[in-house]
Amino acid sequence: MNIRFVIKALLLAIPLAILISAGWVLVRTGFARIPDPTPPPPTILAPQGEMPTSTVGLQEWAQYRGESYRTVGSGFFLQLDNGEVAGVTTAHSVSIGNPNRPLERIALGTAGHPERKWEFATLRGAPGHSVGPEDLSADYLLLKVDHTLPPDLLLVPDPRGAPQPGERVTLYSGLGNGSGGLRVLEGTVQSVDDKAFWVLMDRWFNPAQMSGSPLVSQHTGHAVGMVVVGSPRLGRLLLGAHPIRSLVGLATSATEFPSINEIGTESR
Repeated sequence: MNIRFVIKALLLAIPLAILISAGWVLVRTGFARIPDPTPPPPTILAPQGEMPTSTVGLQEWAQYRGESYRTVGSGFFLQLDNGEVAGVTTAHSVSIGNPNRPLERIALGTAGHPERKWEFATLRGAPGHSVGPEDLSADYLLLKVDHTLPPDLLLVPDPRGAPQPGERVTLYSGLGNGSGGLRVLEGTVQSVDDKAFWVLMDRWFNPAQMSGSPLVSQHTGHAVGMVVVGSPRLGRLLLGAHPIRSLVGLATSATEFPSINEIGTESR
């Protein structure tokens, strides 16, 4: 047997096996999937508006009994038609209703600015829950707001209730830019239905803890939804969002305002 030949064959086979394995992982996780074609720009009949210029995407902290606050995600403040304000974030960012580790408070604030942080111990209606990408409208947590908030932090819901396929939108990251400033990321709406809409972002970025960040229409300047999930595409990122129509409906129809630490597991 030619030992040199065997050694060369092994040296070639090992990297090839690694590449094949890595390729399988990329396909399984979506990294190697080619994005679907982007729809053409739509005709939008809603009036044009100005985009927010402040950090309307907010960082979210959670405090469990006996523990310190820790960052868990993102959120925003939504101004309703009757003048009331609801805090908005995702249900999957926290564990609520666990008697062995009760959640005491949630806080929303501007990343890097501790003076712009507000605590909440009361929900606006029952909490939602995460059921997967089939129904992103089930994933939500609404907070009862009794604070007087700076007007520049309030987002107005888009009157259409959701964006249109092909529309350009902007994500206002709740994590900011890492130094206390604004970070915005742009994308194009791929598809829309009552339970979710999907946005292909212009470039890849790490979406960790950005769930709960608002998406804003570049046409109206109003909130069209809340980021819930992310799925990688070849060099890009596809984000799934909870439509603003659903969030407004949940906030306006709420008749109960339970304390966060009194919710049992049966409420989920």
